[in-house]
Amino acid sequence: MPDSLTRSNNKVRFYLTRMESRGFASEQVLHGTGLDEVKISGENFSPTADQYRHIIHNIISLTGEAHIGLALGEEFKVSDLGMLGYAALSAPNLAHSRELFAKYDALVEHILLPSTEVTNDRWCTELKEIFPLGDLIPFAVEEFISRTCGLAASLTNKPFPVLEIRLTYSRGEEEEVLGKRYDCPVYYDQPRTVIQWDVNSQDHRISLANEEVYKLCEQQCKMLIDQMADADLLSSKIRNALVKTPGEFPTLEEMSRRLNMGSRTLRRRLVQENLTYQQILDETRKDLAIQYLQYTSLTPKEIGYLLGYNSVSNFRRAFKGWTGKKLTDFRE
Repeated sequence: MPDSLTRSNNKVRFYLTRMESRGFASEQVLHGTGLDEVKISGENFSPTADQYRHIIHNIISLTGEAHIGLALGEEFKVSDLGMLGYAALSAPNLAHSRELFAKYDALVEHILLPSTEVTNDRWCTELKEIFPLGDLIPFAVEEFISRTCGLAASLTNKPFPVLEIRLTYSRGEEEEVLGKRYDCPVYYDQPRTVIQWDVNSQDHRISLANEEVYKLCEQQCKMLIDQMADADLLSSKIRNALVKTPGEFPTLEEMSRRLNMGSRTLRRRLVQENLTYQQILDETRKDLAIQYLQYTSLTPKEIGYLLGYNSVSNFRRAFKGWTGKKLTDFRE
């Protein structure tokens, strides 16, 4: 992950509140992150990937609960989503609520990036790592599933069944938790992490549906998105776009089209930030490469492919140029 995660409702604050209810002080949860209450309360606070990993590790270590992510996800409330939560609460049904979350995704802080596909007979969400989580990925996946099921059930006052779970990580010695909890098949060592929901649940009406409130809240969500877009540096937008499409490193012209601006305008605005597009590409690749080396067991060839290199030798040379070190220096 380059500089930071997407800004939104304060997920770290949520973790601190839930851990406090378990008797753990914020200093314990934030240990090793360099963060404190003052920094977290800042208007533009956004944790880095390393800070997130530290916090998750601390949560698991302090509680001693391997599946604490399930409990935390269950404790997440609609009100924790701010204005987006109120919009979802007033939507006509779950289908509209799902579309809201897709449309105003930038208002939600992610550890895993969800991508949803809906057909006539399937409703699936694929989860991708925004930054390498290593052995912390079960926490993030379990929190997401629990949170989604809890929010959907609270909106409709009806059960929200999971039909199937496919996970990229291996099954542990006692990994029957998800299958028992959601009464569905769970497959491990899969190429992608995919959750299949009951597509018929989309028709479930929101218990507090209100058309007038819905329109008003959606308008507020749009205003928040527009404010965020105006406040963000162009370089931050480019970094976020790169991180959200792992394995894709578009040319300057392709990126300018994604951001709905001309290539000359993109160059000029980056010059105002004392940056070039190539510098952003190199910085993003370097940061991701270091994290893949430190937090995954991917081979140099696999990492190079994810970073857009067609040969491992080219990746090794680029890495040496970025850091002055060899790949093995980060895996000793």
